[in-house]
Amino acid sequence: MKPPFFITAVVLSLIVLVLVINLILMGQKNQSLQVQMQAQQEEINKGSMSQQIGTNLLKEIAQASLKDGKLKDVLTKSGYTINIAPNTSPAPSSATSSPTP
Repeated sequence: MKPPFFITAVVLSLIVLVLVINLILMGQKNQSLQVQMQAQQEEINKGSMSQQIGTNLLKEIAQASLKDGKLKDVLTKSGYTINIAPNTSPAPSSATSSPTP
């Protein structure tokens, strides 16, 4: 093998080696970022679940406040107003009827 070809082959091999090492390091960094992102997403999901629980709890307290004036006073002091909505239950339907589009 002639010296210019040998030097070219060595240089190209070094470039490939550097690129492979770079690829490995970037892959490891990407994995750590994915783990961090998953942890953040779990925190977001916990917050969303807490908000749903809080909303449902507030609805239950509002329902109970219709029978207990003290609960209604506490909700009013906290800035919540209780509006009694009409019962929106669906009308009973027979089992043989089919819905029309």
